[in-house]
Amino acid sequence: MANPLVSIAVPVAGVLAASLGTKAAEAGWGAVFGEDAPTTKAQKAAQKDVAARRKQLKKDGASKAEIQAIRDPEDDQPVWKLMLWATISGVVLQGLRMAAKRGAKAGAERLTTRRPRPNRG
Repeated sequence: MANPLVSIAVPVAGVLAASLGTKAAEAGWGAVFGEDAPTTKAQKAAQKDVAARRKQLKKDGASKAEIQAIRDPEDDQPVWKLMLWATISGVVLQGLRMAAKRGAKAGAERLTTRRPRPNRG
C-alpha cells in the first residue's frame, strides 16, 4: 500500500510540471519565432477573429471577393512549425512531467519512510 502523501504529491507534481512546462514552451516559442505558439487555444482564437472580421465586412456591404480574401493566418503556417510544436508539446513536456513525478515520488518516499535506529554498539 502506497503512502497517502506520496499518492497526493506525485499527481500534483505532474500537473505543476505540465503547467510550467507549457508556459515555458510558449514563451520560448514566442522568443524564437516572434509569434504565438500554434496551440489549440491560439488556433481557435484566430478562427474566431477571422469569422468576426468577415461578419463585419458583410455588414459593411463588402463584395464576396473581399470577404473571401480574408484568410486565417493559421492556414499559412508552415508544416514544419506545426510538427516542431507537436514534438515540443508532446514529447518534451511528457518527459518533463514524468521526471517531475519520479522526483516527487522519490522525495516524498524518502521523507516519509522511517529510518532505522542508529547502531550505537
